[in-house]
Amino acid sequence: MEHIPVLLEETLRMLQPAPGRTFIDATFGRGGHSRALLARGARVIALDVDPDAEMEAKKLLAEVGPERFSFRRINFGQLTEVAQQEGQVDGLLLDLGISSPQVDQAGRGFSFQQSGPLDMRMDPTSGTTAADLVNHLGEAELRNLLRAGGEDRDPGKIARAIVRARPLATTQDLVSAVSRATRPPRPGAKHPATRTFLALRRAVNHEAERLDQALAAIPKVLRSGGRVAFLTYHSAEDRAVKHWIREHSELEKREMGMAFGHPNPERWVKTLEEGVPGEAEISENPRARSARLRGAERLPEDAR
Repeated sequence: MEHIPVLLEETLRMLQPAPGRTFIDATFGRGGHSRALLARGARVIALDVDPDAEMEAKKLLAEVGPERFSFRRINFGQLTEVAQQEGQVDGLLLDLGISSPQVDQAGRGFSFQQSGPLDMRMDPTSGTTAADLVNHLGEAELRNLLRAGGEDRDPGKIARAIVRARPLATTQDLVSAVSRATRPPRPGAKHPATRTFLALRRAVNHEAERLDQALAAIPKVLRSGGRVAFLTYHSAEDRAVKHWIREHSELEKREMGMAFGHPNPERWVKTLEEGVPGEAEISENPRARSARLRGAERLPEDAR
């Protein structure tokens, strides 16, 4: 399936790319958002750990040149390092999903709909695989991983079924174990393995930790008036983003000031309009159905 950038026009309206402005695409993927930013005249610094993303970035670099585009094979948790080397930028995009080509390659192990090795690494050249986790973690550790990472409704039963099914080598081994521990899905409902695969993918790639690192780096990354756009796809990461925006937003600063008689000096952004895919986009790209766009703009010093 071709990768289609989610909420593309809404994201561009939020970030306001233009000639002379510089943006970080912190999750390059297959480059859809980067290409759109470049088409509006902006300069783009792209990040990703996937070697396939790096190959796509090399093609884009050959098209537009190093003055307008650069790529670094690092994860989005390393934004502070980028800011130290590049200085502050006008905009930051964090698309926290995975690309369709990653899902569609059975050998990457992201999909429960195809048989492949239990890998799930964004960078398949290093790190712990999903097979390592399901075959070596204790039952209690697995239960906690499934509860926190994918919010499985019955993580205890699923963890127990996984332990009993060991060794697990393929995605279908895992699907079979989960299916034995859960009821068959109702027509139109999510497959019972959806949350389990999500939890393992997040754990393998340290996604929660990297998001925390990226959020902490934003004050170093964005210049005054700069904007950050987040695309989230499940409730755990969306809660983290929503909490960060509320914690630092000017709207909440005013509310806190009215309630307690003083403003909180940590409020330094204003909230931007949110977005979700419409029926037409979901029809064209069903994988967009769970996406949510959130954003914030860094306030000038004299507005805080």
